[in-house]
Amino acid sequence: MKLRVESAAKINLVLNVLSKRADGYHELQSVMQSVSLYDTLEFAPANTLRLNAPNGLTPNPQSNLVWQAAELFLKKYSIDSGVEITLKKNIPLAAGLAGGSTDCAGKLLGLKKFFNLNRPLKELEEIANALGSDTAYCLHGGTFLAQGRGEILTKLPELPKMYGLIFKPPFALSTAEVYAKVSAKPDEPSNLGPYTGGKINVENLQNNLHNDLTQAALFLEPRLAEYLTIVAETQSLGYQMSGSGPSVFAFYTDKPARDAAAAKLFSYEIYPVETVDSAQKIAEI
Repeated sequence: MKLRVESAAKINLVLNVLSKRADGYHELQSVMQSVSLYDTLEFAPANTLRLNAPNGLTPNPQSNLVWQAAELFLKKYSIDSGVEITLKKNIPLAAGLAGGSTDCAGKLLGLKKFFNLNRPLKELEEIANALGSDTAYCLHGGTFLAQGRGEILTKLPELPKMYGLIFKPPFALSTAEVYAKVSAKPDEPSNLGPYTGGKINVENLQNNLHNDLTQAALFLEPRLAEYLTIVAETQSLGYQMSGSGPSVFAFYTDKPARDAAAAKLFSYEIYPVETVDSAQKIAEI
């Protein structure tokens, strides 16, 4: 059997950074949303564990989180058979879009299907939480509230279909460095009523977007302000930096309005997207 898994990027509609935890992480409160920008993982039979990355992103496969996810999975379920995984990247790296996390989640779900294991998703979440804060969310996708350091998940009502752009500035930001600069707040989570009630008003979207990491990212990379301004001038319903940046997303009234904004930004690295209700698409090939 051969499989293809398409793993979706995520954006943070809300990202509240609360107190520092004893383990060095921050308490978080985040509304996460999957969007239609995908990496692809293909699974094929092999004698050993192999990882290919045709666009050259993993000169040392063993250092890649996708490899580590496979090792943890095979060890947990005492699987001796091999598998060859080919990773094709489309999600920008170090961009606040959970590219590595969604690849890990896709790997876990793909291996579960590839080896025909009837195991509960809760077990995969345990592996996912050892790989990164967003990985358990990326096993699900759609609209979720993530708390703790990202591992406590609560399903939220799906948002209406929205059409947007992801705008990737030509520089990267270190997640660890951004979090090191953030001013943590007391553990007083914000009111998420529009999301928890499923009554988000897309016409008033900007008032329901928030990211506590934006100022820290601007401190580390002042050029980010220029790109936020460029996106602000596209007449979107709402725009914001995602995660620890530097990617910025924006949503528009409909697909034609999104496409018109994209045409104005043709000289930049942009990705047309729409909201989707799942982070992983699995098919036999």
